[in-house]
Amino acid sequence: MTITPVTPELDYFPIRILSELTGVNSVTLRAWERRYGLLKPFRTEKGHRLYCREDIGRVNKILYWVNQGVSVGKVKVLLDSNQEPSQMVINDAQWPDWQAMFIHAVTTLDQAKWEQLFQDASRQYPIQVLLQKGLLPALVTLGNQPDAVVSRLCLQSSLTELILSIKSSYRHTRFAQDQSLIFSADHSSLMARLLAWTLSEAEHSFKVLEGVRTAQDVIQVAQHFAPQQVILVAESITQGEAERWLNVFEQSGLPLMVIGSGFWLAGKSMTLGKHIELYSDLMDYFS
Repeated sequence: MTITPVTPELDYFPIRILSELTGVNSVTLRAWERRYGLLKPFRTEKGHRLYCREDIGRVNKILYWVNQGVSVGKVKVLLDSNQEPSQMVINDAQWPDWQAMFIHAVTTLDQAKWEQLFQDASRQYPIQVLLQKGLLPALVTLGNQPDAVVSRLCLQSSLTELILSIKSSYRHTRFAQDQSLIFSADHSSLMARLLAWTLSEAEHSFKVLEGVRTAQDVIQVAQHFAPQQVILVAESITQGEAERWLNVFEQSGLPLMVIGSGFWLAGKSMTLGKHIELYSDLMDYFS
């Protein structure tokens, strides 16, 4: 992606450039303006939004407060009072409440309800914030409920389709050398799709390949495309199998990141090169 620089000659710029400079997608920026009054862009005679340098700093402050757990609806008060961001972490009850509502909707198979909760949150918050503070903790809770197997499987399938349907989050470009290549070795591609979703918000081009079965598959495809980074999402692979995969990766010298508890545990008892980075799950990867 080519970032458009803000030069002295460029006093005002469109929402596309503000999105590039801050990493917040245009849908979220518009929601912050319309629903919460957090941004006040200038308008051309044709109604197009134009932003200035001060808006970049304002968006960064919004991001700070949101990342600290402040609900979007409460950020305006902080901005209007000129309260500067500090290192103090704000504990806000909104995300536990959101998780509880989401989990209840899933376990009662109320698809319309949990989809609405998910879509509303995805418009109001940066994707990574939604995942870290809302969706991923909720998925962990559901995964620990043995009687929620049916609802969990329905959620995985429907959520994967829902993410794919949010067209504004994906860039359909030709596969180029500067893209990320994401492999999914799990029965469900949900986690790989969630990871790709975060890349799409930053306008980072990527390709998701599902159904990888061996370490050799990963190496062969990665060598063919030669992407900038390779990420393997494999949360269902056991520690024993992960050790065999890691031995192959180590010998190949392929730089890659692997997300999965089996790989993370296997790596604890192995000596691996710096070209291999291991994360226990998506929460660990984002932290």
